[in-house]
Amino acid sequence: MKILNSKSLKFLEEYLNNAAPTGYESDGQKIWMKYLKPYVDEFITDNYGTAVGVINPDKKFKVVIEGHSDEISWYVNYITDNGLIYVIRNGGSDHQIAPSKWVNIHTKKGIVKGVFGWPAIHVRDHAKEAPPKLDNIFIDIGAKDKKEVEKMGVHVGCVITYPDSFHILNKR
Repeated sequence: MKILNSKSLKFLEEYLNNAAPTGYESDGQKIWMKYLKPYVDEFITDNYGTAVGVINPDKKFKVVIEGHSDEISWYVNYITDNGLIYVIRNGGSDHQIAPSKWVNIHTKKGIVKGVFGWPAIHVRDHAKEAPPKLDNIFIDIGAKDKKEVEKMGVHVGCVITYPDSFHILNKR
C-alpha cells in the first residue's frame, strides 16, 4: 500500500500552498480539519494556532491528532527610497538563515515574489565581517524605488512567507 495517494498528495499540495503565518493560522486549520473530518469525531482549536482532532471523545481512552499550523513569517517593517524592503519577525523567524531565500509577500493584489539579501561581499568591511542581522537583511523584489514597490501592492505590515516545498517533494 502506498502511503501517499492522489487524495493525500492533493491535500499536501493545498496545505503547503496555503499561507498560515503566525497569527493567521485559521485557513491552514480549516484545510487540515477538512482532510481529517472522516477520521475523527470532533475538533478543538485554540488561539495559538493548534487544531486537535479527537477520536472517541466521550470514552475513557481517546486518540488525539494534533496539528500546529503556523509557519515562519515576517512583516514588512519599512521600504527604502531605493525599493529595498526591511522586515521584522512574526514569531520565531531566524534572520541568520534568511539571505538568499525566496519569499512570497502577501498583498491585496496577490503574491509578490522577492528574495532576501544582505550587503554583497565586495561592499562589506572584511575586518568587521558581521553575520546577517535584522538591521542588515532586506528583501529585493526587483523594484527601482519605493514608489514602484508600493505600486505592486507592498506596504508596511504585509505578511511575508517562504514558498512551499511541495513541488520538490512531489518529484521524489
